[in-house]
Amino acid sequence: MFNFNFLKLFSSGRRRALGLEIGTTTIKIVELVKDKANRISLENYGFLNNYGHLERINDAFQTSSLRLMEEDVSHYIRKLVERARFKTRDVGMTLPVYSTFVTVFEMPPMPDKELKKAVPFQARQVVPSPFSEVVIDWIKIEPSHEEILYRKLNNSLIFLIAVSKDVIARYRRIAQDASLNLVSLELETLSQGRAVLGNDKVPTFILDLGSRVTNFSIFDNGFLRMNKFFDLASGEITQAIANGLRVSVWKAEEIKKRNGLKSEGGEIEIPNLIYPILDAIINEARKLISLYQERTGRKIEKVILAGSSSRMPGLLEYLSKEMPEVVVSQANAFARINYPDDWLPIIKGIQSSFGPVNGIASKILLE
Repeated sequence: MFNFNFLKLFSSGRRRALGLEIGTTTIKIVELVKDKANRISLENYGFLNNYGHLERINDAFQTSSLRLMEEDVSHYIRKLVERARFKTRDVGMTLPVYSTFVTVFEMPPMPDKELKKAVPFQARQVVPSPFSEVVIDWIKIEPSHEEILYRKLNNSLIFLIAVSKDVIARYRRIAQDASLNLVSLELETLSQGRAVLGNDKVPTFILDLGSRVTNFSIFDNGFLRMNKFFDLASGEITQAIANGLRVSVWKAEEIKKRNGLKSEGGEIEIPNLIYPILDAIINEARKLISLYQERTGRKIEKVILAGSSSRMPGLLEYLSKEMPEVVVSQANAFARINYPDDWLPIIKGIQSSFGPVNGIASKILLE
């Protein structure tokens, strides 16, 4: 898994690090430690859910329109840090996909020294924001031999990320106001891939179902190749249940988490309220998968279901039925992290949603 560093801080040797994600409706933080054998273990964690967004959009911590409630977020993070009593203040934070610009483009073959000069020039042609207002980072992708033959590829493939300087400044202020030392900033999708996939090079689609946004990503040969977000997610499922059953959104959220697609008896109509939203999300996923397969000749072999809403009863089975051509599984962000045996029940409850925080904290420890 490749790394980007928008803070331009090159430090190493840390044995302890925090990973922090500010989601649309949740804040998650984890503390990981590294031993002398470079084995990483979970030491502590914390999270906060804001259910006010169910009734009022302004109660979200941030939205896909880039609205970020800095003062409130810093306050909540401070409270989490104080209550959890973390032993370090060194933190890595993840950037949501809707606050970044991600693209892949081709460059003619040239020595690496010349490529370093040429990529920023080409980036000016593809980045939609004024170049003076963004920070860019990029890496040369190593496509599979199969893709090279399929595309008759001679050019270099460049994966580029651009982040607004204003966004970076906001995250710096949030960390500072929360008395944290921000040492790394990374696209959440990259952090997710590091935690969930490790060194797996099989073409994989990750469907990250959040409360307000669904994040689609494709990893192949160890590289992030496509990333897109969809403004239809679990919150719409809650609203559909509330409208269909004429109950409050709070009751609808409870029904979704408790019964989901496995409702029985008098609640048999609930799945029928959920299916249209899930089908729309799955159709968008299929479009992206088909586009990637057409471009590269590479077949997606696995779909991994991640995110805070991915544990809805019956969802994994439904996705497996609707996408029989791939192997569908639940994300496990702790597959490469040690933890006490008696923490297993807790881990099972959070393993599908802690990918970004585990991934960014692991990045810091392994640099």
